[in-house]
Amino acid sequence: MSRSLSCQCGTMRWSIAQDAPGSHVMCYCADCQSHARHLGRTDMLDQGGSDIFQTIPSAFRIDAGQEHLAMQRLGPRGMYRWYAGCCNTPIANTLNKNTLPFVGAVLPPGAQGFGKITAIANTEAAPVKIRQRGLFGAVWSLLTRALMAKLRGQTASPFFNAEGGPVIEGRVLTKEERKAARP
Repeated sequence: MSRSLSCQCGTMRWSIAQDAPGSHVMCYCADCQSHARHLGRTDMLDQGGSDIFQTIPSAFRIDAGQEHLAMQRLGPRGMYRWYAGCCNTPIANTLNKNTLPFVGAVLPPGAQGFGKITAIANTEAAPVKIRQRGLFGAVWSLLTRALMAKLRGQTASPFFNAEGGPVIEGRVLTKEERKAARP
């Protein structure tokens, strides 16, 4: 069994294994907001926050529409922010190297089946006053989970090729684009 998601137009579908280890986090950082705003998808933000399920990439599978997978970075050294190029639906965030097995699956607001939100993070950029909580636990959980996955050889990822590079060439936003998308 898996937890299935799709882009807004239904062209891309992806899933996360039902037994995938993970943490359900609400992130209010300016970068998550900028990514959604640049894509024109503020509907994916819940009061300015991105609903994210942090897990290991080997638990994440693209089921349909792989040819529509797109990626952008907010800056030359920024995270890889994956999305459905057909309708600009955010899919996931990964580090810019596949050395630490991590994927932050971007969930639509109100998505069911990913457990309760255990951390509210990076609230300084939130459009409303929200108290940050659970950040240390979320980071500790992420690092522990990624390290265990690496030790177990669970490093396969739909976002990276066998050599560790991204499966597609991404686009880096210009400074002007990034500035225009800032909250």
